[in-house]
Amino acid sequence: MNTFLFAWNPEKWNWTHLEQSIEELEQTGRVKEMWSCASHKSIKVGDRAFLVKLGKKPTGIIAAGFIATEPFLAKHWSGEDKMVPRVIVDFEVLLNPQSEPILSVDLLKQGKLSEQHWTPQQSGISIRPEVVDELEALWFDFLTTQKIRHNPFIPTDNETQKTYTEGTPNQVTLTKYERNPHARKKCIEHYGLSCVVCDFNFEKVYGQIGKEFIHVHHLRQVATVGKTYEVDPIKDLRPVCPNCHSIIHKRKTSFTIDEMTEILKQNNDGQNTSR
Repeated sequence: MNTFLFAWNPEKWNWTHLEQSIEELEQTGRVKEMWSCASHKSIKVGDRAFLVKLGKKPTGIIAAGFIATEPFLAKHWSGEDKMVPRVIVDFEVLLNPQSEPILSVDLLKQGKLSEQHWTPQQSGISIRPEVVDELEALWFDFLTTQKIRHNPFIPTDNETQKTYTEGTPNQVTLTKYERNPHARKKCIEHYGLSCVVCDFNFEKVYGQIGKEFIHVHHLRQVATVGKTYEVDPIKDLRPVCPNCHSIIHKRKTSFTIDEMTEILKQNNDGQNTSR
């Protein structure tokens, strides 16, 4: 997965429906917007996207999400009679810079992040791979310390994932730590993409369509995690398949990974004995 930076300058294009888009995001958890992309030859569905506001201050990142379509030709945003490459971005965070805090460009120009150009002339440029982890960490810290209208790292009823066991729906609420792309990436880099309970690997079974698909489970009970708690992706997170994730949360006090593997072992041993 690559990461791209899109740009918006209110002095050049008036986003008249910005508030409507934010309201839609609040209601559904997502909002789709069409954006120009300079890197149309390398951008792919599922790639990460950040949107930076340029022009008059405040300037900084106001949105983040994922690429929802392959690049296609559409009319230029200015209304000029010419076709340019564009994509649909599925935003999970969208902030109004006039009424909400944004991740300032000044912060983006510090440390390793200064290696990236944050005020581009073109929209949809590639973000240097070596700064992506630090960007994701900074973005996560920003979202979890600022008061914004819709925060994807704080679960709501609409963001509860449902999986099914024995015909009975069992809700698995992903915590803000499990949803953090930075923490998720570090967890997977260490443990891999196979379920730590049953060893199921989606890519091995389903091929390309299952590549990089896995849930990430937070070992600590959410109720015990305080506001100042910092997740350790190696100590606190584990990759699990959706089925095992559902069973883990089937009782009030979640099953531990060790309990799950023992249950699976006993069940498999019992089946082998009965044959």
